[in-house]
Amino acid sequence: MKGITFFLLLVSFSALHSQPVTLRDTTNQYDYIIITIPEFINACEPFRQHKETVRDFRTLVVDTAQIYAEFDSSATSQDNIRDFISYAGTFWSEPRPKFFLIVGTVLMVPNFPITFPSSTHYHSDYYYGVSIYDADSTLIDFYVGRIPTKNATEIENYFNKVIDYESNSTLESWMNNAQFICQDTEYYDFLNSAFYLSSQFPSFIRPYYITENDTSQFYGNIDSIYSAINERGNSVVWFLGFSKDSLFTLSDLSWIGLEELNGLSNHQKYFFTFFLLNQSSIIDSNTNLTREMIVMQNAGSLGGTVFVGITFWGINWLFQQLWAQRFFDPSIQSISEVTTLDSLVPSGGLYGYMLKITNLWADPSLKLKYDTTVGVEKVEEEIPQSFSLYQNFPNPFNPTTTIKFALPVASRVKINVYNSLGQLVKTLVDKEMESGYHEVNFDASGYASGVYLYQLQADDYVSVKKMILLR
Repeated sequence: MKGITFFLLLVSFSALHSQPVTLRDTTNQYDYIIITIPEFINACEPFRQHKETVRDFRTLVVDTAQIYAEFDSSATSQDNIRDFISYAGTFWSEPRPKFFLIVGTVLMVPNFPITFPSSTHYHSDYYYGVSIYDADSTLIDFYVGRIPTKNATEIENYFNKVIDYESNSTLESWMNNAQFICQDTEYYDFLNSAFYLSSQFPSFIRPYYITENDTSQFYGNIDSIYSAINERGNSVVWFLGFSKDSLFTLSDLSWIGLEELNGLSNHQKYFFTFFLLNQSSIIDSNTNLTREMIVMQNAGSLGGTVFVGITFWGINWLFQQLWAQRFFDPSIQSISEVTTLDSLVPSGGLYGYMLKITNLWADPSLKLKYDTTVGVEKVEEEIPQSFSLYQNFPNPFNPTTTIKFALPVASRVKINVYNSLGQLVKTLVDKEMESGYHEVNFDASGYASGVYLYQLQADDYVSVKKMILLR
């Protein structure tokens, strides 16, 4: 009897771990493929079942051992994985797989080194989305996401959040909220940048702002952030400020570090994250804020975009603006379509570099929920407490940019633009204006690239800031 029981267990174990398909069989028919290491196959099974029953995706879980066994033309593992993705997405039966989710760190499921500058390497999933059979090697053919999990518990934590989120068809009010968390610095006006990004949202989205500047009407601290995330809830949380892997803002008031994430308890109010600066790839020995929010149990995020190398401000701002325009577009059906910008920005030079180091850490088929039928009334702006001239946005710019300023009282206002030699280039405003928050556009068409200064004169108040025209 014991022998029979052992035999049945052995058969069951073998069946569970055997691969159901031959990867070069062109009759395979799947919508969604999960790629992971053999040790994580079991942990991915509940998610596979969820995608099939709730999202109606025919889903395959395949491990790297089988991929390497059937696709072995290259000496590098990542090229063989890319060979498999391209083959499945090109030669399998319709509907061919469009979504690919990689589960594991870069050391578990390797990806591609991107070199910039000199010999510095960054780990990018970019080329997994570009088919080797496509003559145009600059356009994305497949939507690829990665969950940089280190163990089965982290996999379960992430998958449970997505399963919980997608299984609930109820639209909640908090799903129409977007939170901006802004660092305050002397040279960068991140709050004004948040105003600009939120202006790209449709009317049914409610933006909120938190800044560390205690003279701002949006002043807040870590408790304010916990309340905004845990109690009110948001579809997206945008971190605008300087950061490194384990710390958001590098000022003395460090709002969010790895320890502060323990205060997140946003069960069933999960969000998507954008960071302004880079969060490094995960290679087993390190971590970062984006990853830790993804792998939290019953809290944290459903995913995020991750720059995994050196970022460049002008291109970074272009990306941020395009994401803001696309994030709440009802015609876009997945988060991977929001972050895929290859057809919207130039492919060469620094633009191409930035495209390659932008990784999606999320289920690529995920579509965040919000109610498009809700009208959001415009809240009357409060009267500013003081005169202010904000940093123009975008900056650098080409050829137009927006300059915002605040008037606590009605004033005679003049805004002049000067070149680097101090010569007057253009007068943008010269009139009486009411108190409140105002903005004016500067069109630099016909002007040469370089540094320009813009000056606000309002009664006795004078302020000057620098902006860069970059063609």
